[in-house]
Amino acid sequence: MEQVAAETMAARLGLTSWGVSEWVAIASALFAFVSFLLSRSTVLRQEIAQYESLRAARDADLIAWANEAIDTVSEAQGFCRDRKNGLLADAAVALENSRLRTRFQALLDRGRLFFPSPDRPSEQGDEEGEAAYAGAPHPSLDALYAIYRIIADMDRAKPLTPAEAVRAVVAQRRRFVSTVFLSVDPRRREAMLKKVAVQP
Repeated sequence: MEQVAAETMAARLGLTSWGVSEWVAIASALFAFVSFLLSRSTVLRQEIAQYESLRAARDADLIAWANEAIDTVSEAQGFCRDRKNGLLADAAVALENSRLRTRFQALLDRGRLFFPSPDRPSEQGDEEGEAAYAGAPHPSLDALYAIYRIIADMDRAKPLTPAEAVRAVVAQRRRFVSTVFLSVDPRRREAMLKKVAVQP
């Protein structure tokens, strides 16, 4: 019964008149389609692997820069705390102030290579043709610059008190770490490492 029904269906579709060449052509087309799907899947996996490799390299450089920045921010926080507690002589204050400002300036310039301005500058950049400095800074760089200003302004006419400076540095430190955290996304990195670990 089932064989009769199958033969009837084949007859209706005109398949009974097909020869070997037609079936070979269909099989070849199906094989080519399956091969295309497998090839496309392989290419997509390779593209994802290349993207993850590039991102991992970028994240490694970013984390190295962020670690140095966090160390410098900690030094700035300690500097403000020591001033609050009267632990530094005047000569030491001036020397440490200068050293910290120099370090923050270097960190800011290096950070611009990771976090360009979200505003698209013109080909010439700002008025002096400095494209890296055009537009509003990334929040992480803005936090570092705020700490730089806290340190630089401590010897100005109306600076923050040392106690206020400590609190301001701590607030900007948390802001800096949070913005870099979002960029690196440690949770995503952890998930990717687990995914790679279970693959054969």
